[in-house]
Amino acid sequence: MKPLVTVIVVADYAAGEGATYAGLRAALHALSRQTYSGSVEHIVVESTRFRQQVPADLATILRDVQVVFCATPDSLALRNEGVRLARGDVVVFLDADCIPDPQWLERMMETMADHPEASVVSGRTVYGGASLMERTFSLLSRAYVDRGGAGATRYISNNNVAFRRAVLLAHPFPTSANPFVMALHAGAILAAHGILWFDPEARVVHAYGGWAFENEVSRNAGWATIAVRQVASQARLAWLVRLGYAAIPVFVLVALLKSWWRLCRFGPAYGLAWYELPIGFTVATVLCAMQAPGMWKALSGKPVVETRYR
Repeated sequence: MKPLVTVIVVADYAAGEGATYAGLRAALHALSRQTYSGSVEHIVVESTRFRQQVPADLATILRDVQVVFCATPDSLALRNEGVRLARGDVVVFLDADCIPDPQWLERMMETMADHPEASVVSGRTVYGGASLMERTFSLLSRAYVDRGGAGATRYISNNNVAFRRAVLLAHPFPTSANPFVMALHAGAILAAHGILWFDPEARVVHAYGGWAFENEVSRNAGWATIAVRQVASQARLAWLVRLGYAAIPVFVLVALLKSWWRLCRFGPAYGLAWYELPIGFTVATVLCAMQAPGMWKALSGKPVVETRYR
């Protein structure tokens, strides 16, 4: 039988490491506990380079899971390979370091059915911990797609998202060594009059990596901020790139204002009390400043080579 939905799992961070495959194992176990009753196929896509590192038991966790390998090392190219193999009319992506709530897939499919006009549905991603830093990082790093309640948005989650397969065939992922260029993908779909939707109830818990991980996220996000605007002149504030390195403080300030706005608007949804917001403002200032080295790299025409992202 043709499945209604294909769930594709890809690791875009720390590829080939033991902890990554331990997280992937946990993600597959969480997928085995989903409440969705429709027909599903599951595909794990990995680079041939890491064939020997992939644990053999992954193929036994879910009855129908396929573990496939392809030559490309880039995570977005791995996604395109998963789309090529997918048979479902809806294709859902989950990062290997994310644990979905039991109702996650059911909610994704309900939202797709309730909103046939939506090309893409992104869910809410949290770190899930009780500490102040986990809740703060969760909002600052993962709420870029959030709009509070359900509704249209301008962004696509890179780790918790459902597409109509026809949209992905018309707009494949932009192959790049940096998965943070997903804004190019969102822009292409929006330009074709597609509708991007957000559903806060399609929730996953992302692995928490602390300051070192957030520094890497910020550096890559800064690089993508410039790189996207270098190739997409219609992107917001793309004209600033013509200023060269003088554009960096402007982009950092814009990122900071957005972060402060999200703290004020979405704080309660991510477990932040009003009296914790000043700490959030301070953390946001540090994280946005961490984007500057990545912006410098992009303006210099160089990739972020010191990264575990692929």
